[in-house]
Amino acid sequence: MSALIDCLVIVGGTTVLSLVGVLIVRKRASRQVLEASHEVGGYLLAIIGTLYAILVGLIVVNAENKVDTASDKAVVEANRLTNIYHVSHGFEPSARHRICESLYNYATTAVNQDWEKVESGVEKEGTVGPYRQLWKDVVGYSPRNDNERECYAVLLEDLEELSDARKYRMVAAKSQLSPILWAVLIAGGIMIVLFTYFFFVENLLSQLLMTASVVIFLSMNVYLIYVCQNPYRPELGAKEAGFGFSFNPNWFKDEPAEETTKTELKQEPAK
Repeated sequence: MSALIDCLVIVGGTTVLSLVGVLIVRKRASRQVLEASHEVGGYLLAIIGTLYAILVGLIVVNAENKVDTASDKAVVEANRLTNIYHVSHGFEPSARHRICESLYNYATTAVNQDWEKVESGVEKEGTVGPYRQLWKDVVGYSPRNDNERECYAVLLEDLEELSDARKYRMVAAKSQLSPILWAVLIAGGIMIVLFTYFFFVENLLSQLLMTASVVIFLSMNVYLIYVCQNPYRPELGAKEAGFGFSFNPNWFKDEPAEETTKTELKQEPAK
């Protein structure tokens, strides 16, 4: 579902149900019964509200950290692809062409398949083939001189960081909040709303507005946690951080090694 529909269902739905509950309680409970619970209910509501705020705060902070990490990893993945492309130009043409071809296949697949699926929470690992081929191209190459050996060492470091970023992308989208935490989170919110029913306000409209304010704030926190379960949702901007409009897989295209060799031969002076 889109962010707007999710918000309407979670925030709007809980608010409407809560206001219906206020009307039912006001209709069936007498004023005397409700006013008698004001003093004790106020203290208990403060205790439950404080404990619930701590729980929600911890979960929200963890969810936000997950989103920030996803954005950082997306930047790392895109940057390491670019670094590997530039460093590979220190190798012989045939090896460089193989690496660039694998980079192009990886970048194209990541943008068109992996990121499109991971944004909706669907598991997709279309980059498995290009990723493995990239490792084979790099590991199977033997540096010929000191310059290539230095480039090779840098390239291996970049490839390791690329692997870590890609692994995080594969795992983070599938990791969801524990069902136990969801149960506690929802049960705590329901308790707080129920406690608001034990208070009597002379003006019914005022009580409805105050209850709605409490419910909207609680449900917005639940909505935030729900959305941040998948840090790669489009509205969170993780993809745009690394693979947005400024990223183009065509950067990694390289002319074939054979054509490069022919061009170099044509440029040699005739003997």
